[in-house]
Amino acid sequence: MLQAGWSAIEITPPPGIGLSGFGGRAGPNVGAHDRLFAKAVHVTDGCAHLALITADLVGLDAGTVAEVRQEVARRLGDQAPALMVACSHTHSGPATPCLPFIGHPDPGYLVELERRLVEVAVQACGRLREAQVAVGQVEALVGINRRERRSDGSIALGRDEAGTVAPYVDVLRFRTDDGVAVLFSHAAHAVTLGGDNLLVSADWPGYAQRLIEEACGEPCVALFAQGCCGNINSDPRGTFEIAERQGRAIADAVLSVIGNLTPTADDPVASASVVLQLPLDDPPPVAEARARLEAAERDLAAGEGVDNYGVRESKEGMVDWARRMLGLSTSGARNLTRPFEVQALRIGEVAMVGLPGEVFVEYQHQIKAGSPFANTLVFAYTNGNIGYLPTAAAFPEGGYEVDGAIRYYGDTMLTPDCERLVVEAACEVLTTLDGR
Repeated sequence: MLQAGWSAIEITPPPGIGLSGFGGRAGPNVGAHDRLFAKAVHVTDGCAHLALITADLVGLDAGTVAEVRQEVARRLGDQAPALMVACSHTHSGPATPCLPFIGHPDPGYLVELERRLVEVAVQACGRLREAQVAVGQVEALVGINRRERRSDGSIALGRDEAGTVAPYVDVLRFRTDDGVAVLFSHAAHAVTLGGDNLLVSADWPGYAQRLIEEACGEPCVALFAQGCCGNINSDPRGTFEIAERQGRAIADAVLSVIGNLTPTADDPVASASVVLQLPLDDPPPVAEARARLEAAERDLAAGEGVDNYGVRESKEGMVDWARRMLGLSTSGARNLTRPFEVQALRIGEVAMVGLPGEVFVEYQHQIKAGSPFANTLVFAYTNGNIGYLPTAAAFPEGGYEVDGAIRYYGDTMLTPDCERLVVEAACEVLTTLDGR
């Protein structure tokens, strides 16, 4: 008999902690507009255990995820789950190590954050009850493809109304005798609040979660896992009022189907994963790398006493990145790779796939199409965040996600082969879970 339990715990940082997601902010956070949460659902069929943590964070690094998994396993022993950790990618949350050059993470807050991520998973396991699970999908959209083609043929961050999106919300409902947990996923960057905002916020996904919990009509925990929104921005952008409208649109869609979802089989509960070594570009030639470092150092020096808090922080990061590139170049580094975990969890005829990066929406469509499961949810920003995963077709087009963003992640860029490698691996892991 299937059992499930869930829990929620607050992770709002105190004032003074740096924010992530946007460079150039005027300062660290000055308070919280709304609270941030980590939430967890734990599921077992009596044999296997799995759990999903969702968190109102820009992302996490693989090292933190590994430490959380290790401590949860130690605390739960025989009930230790296959654990997936998914983030909403709010750009109004605390700085974390996955984006080392946008916001300086606060060591004290990170220690407490890790403790609370462990605690929420342990609490969920302690609340296991006989459960029913149901699944569905509903039409909704709060985002737009952001890769706008300019008149000169270049790609810039903007609005592409004809571009690919994911105009739906995936919904998974867990019901026990003491309430309901609602897991939902939609693909749209949580960037409605811009870089001028200095208040902590979960952005539109936070509103959606709160509105679902308030309107559910019974004790409810709503968990949000961000979809593959690497090239999708929430739209329009600018104010808390807009973020609330977007959250309400998603919440209303979820609530419209919550009572009419399709029950799924109770078993099996299972998990599978594979760690790829994704190929990276070689570092630049030594002379080019040295010139980049010198230019970054000049840019930093030129802003002394002029640049604001966030601009200086970003420029310092660019110096660090350029210095790392020069080190790789002078060492003769070649054929570099980056570990990338593809994880899948199964509950009956439902599968959830987690990918650790800013994944383009086309990956989500391909993985769903190639999955042997009738219902497949695909999450980005899960179990870490290595940076952008564009499609192979996006590389010759260029643009921020291809040419510039990797500097904020401190590495060289992935190669176009990564789309094929990741999609194939995800479909193979799902086939393994299917077992037919």
